[in-house]
Amino acid sequence: MEWMELAETLAALAESVSTLPVEGTGLYVTHAELAVPLEVRAGIRDQQLVFFAQPPHSRWRSGFLPPTHISRLSIAAEAASAS
Repeated sequence: MEWMELAETLAALAESVSTLPVEGTGLYVTHAELAVPLEVRAGIRDQQLVFFAQPPHSRWRSGFLPPTHISRLSIAAEAASAS
């Protein structure tokens, strides 16, 4: 599995929360809190520090797999501004 940049991973998580009404219910998502386990690592690319993140290899903790960090993401709907 190729590691994605942390920013791309967080953007994909944010995009997974749809603010459109749930079909047939009329319910809208106005706020969501996500707590997602991620394996995070840093690297150098073009002489710049870059962070990468991906879901963990396993849901079980062991002594030989990379450590897992819980990433918390809060998403809220914003009122449209009248122009």
